[in-house]
Amino acid sequence: MGNDGDLAARAARQEKLLEASYALHQSLNLDELLVLLLDVASSAVLADRGTVYILDEDGQSLWSRVLSGDESLEIRLPIGDGLAGAVAASGETLCLSDAYDDPRFNRSWDEKSGYRTREVLCAPIKDRDGKLVGVFQLLNKQGDGGFNQDDTEFLEGLSVHAALAIENAQLHTHALEKERYDREVALAQQVQRNLQPESYEKTFGSVSLAGLNELCEDASGDYYDCVVELPSGKVAVAIGDVSGHGLQAALVMAATRAYVRAFVQTTESLARVVTLLNDALVPDLHGGRFLTFFAALIDPVTGAVEWCNAGHNPPRLRRAGDGQVTELNATDPILGILDGRDYRAGEPFTLEPGDALLLYTDGVTEARNAAADLMGEEHLTDLFRQVEDGTAVEMLDSLRRSVLRFTESVPVDDDLTMIVVRRASDA
Repeated sequence: MGNDGDLAARAARQEKLLEASYALHQSLNLDELLVLLLDVASSAVLADRGTVYILDEDGQSLWSRVLSGDESLEIRLPIGDGLAGAVAASGETLCLSDAYDDPRFNRSWDEKSGYRTREVLCAPIKDRDGKLVGVFQLLNKQGDGGFNQDDTEFLEGLSVHAALAIENAQLHTHALEKERYDREVALAQQVQRNLQPESYEKTFGSVSLAGLNELCEDASGDYYDCVVELPSGKVAVAIGDVSGHGLQAALVMAATRAYVRAFVQTTESLARVVTLLNDALVPDLHGGRFLTFFAALIDPVTGAVEWCNAGHNPPRLRRAGDGQVTELNATDPILGILDGRDYRAGEPFTLEPGDALLLYTDGVTEARNAAADLMGEEHLTDLFRQVEDGTAVEMLDSLRRSVLRFTESVPVDDDLTMIVVRRASDA
C-alpha cells in the first residue's frame, strides 16, 4: 500500500511538472514569466513566499523584479552574496531548516518587513547543458515538516523547463529591443535626410559650395547647412557634431539647424549668433551631451569671411598662391555646457581667387583602415593640399574618394560629413 501511495505521489508530481512546462511556454513576457515561475514553484512545494532570480547578462550578479506578497521591486545580488548568491556560485541546492543559523542569510529583509524567515529551499535553475540561468529561493514550508527531498527533486525537474522558458523570453525581449532600436534609427535618419541632403551644391557669385553627409549604419548628430537668404547678402555656412548617436542626437541636430537659421536673420554678428545658440542649447542638453560647432559668414562678392569655432575640428584654408594650408582653430569651447558665455569671432580673412576652405566632422579624421590606423588630422591636411584644383564639388568628390581609398572599404562607424567652399580663380 505504501508503494502505491509513493507511486501516486510521484505521478501527481510528474503531472504537475508537465502542466508547469506547458504553462511556462505560454508567455514570452519576462516579467509575466517570473510571476508564473514563482507561482508554479511555490504552489508545488507549498512555500509561503519566495523569489525567482535571473542571472544578469554580465554573469556577475542576480536580479529579480518578483517578490511574493504585496511588494514588487527590483533586487540585485552579486554572485556569492546571500543564500541565492551562494547557490548561484556553487550550482548546488541549499535546504535550511532555520535560515538564521546560516551566516550567509541577510536578515535585513525580515527586519524591514516584519516577516520571519525559517525554512529556505534555494535551488539553481540550469539549462540542458548545466549552465546557470537563475535561482529559485522559496521560504517557509506551509504545514509541518519543512522542505524535503521531494521538493528538491521537483525543483530540479522544473529547472530545465524554467531555463528554456526564461531563455526564450529573453530572446524575445532582445528581438523587441532590436526592432525598437531599428525603428529609432530609421526615424533619426529620416529626420536628418529631411533637414539636410546627402549632398549639396550651390554657387553664389564667385563662391561655390559643396557638401556631403553620408550616414553610417547608425544615425548620429552630424550637421551641416548653408543659409543663403541673409539680409546682408552674405552666405552662412555651418557644420557641427552632436555627441552621441541615435534619435536624440538627430533631434538636437534638427533643433540646432532651426536655431541657426533663425538667429542669422536677426543679427549681423556671427559671435552673437553662436552665443545665442549656446544659450538656447544649454537647457536642452543633458547627460553629458554637447555640440561642437563651426560657422562662417561669406561675402560672395568680395570673398570676405567671418568665422567662429566652438570646439569643432579646425577647418583647413588652402591658399591658391602658394598651396599653404592653415587651420582655423577653436576660438571658444563646445556648446551646450555653460550658459551666459560670450562667444568670440576668429580673425577675419578673405578668400582670394582660387582659395578653398574645407569643413569636416571627426568621422573623417577618425576613419580607420584595415590595419586600424586613423586617417588623422595631418593626413587630411596632406590630402587637401594635394587635391587637384577645381570647383567645390570636384574637390569634395576627390577628397571623398581619397578617404574611401584610405579606409580600404572598411565600414565606417561614424558619419562622413564634409563641406568645401571655393572662390573661383577668375573672380
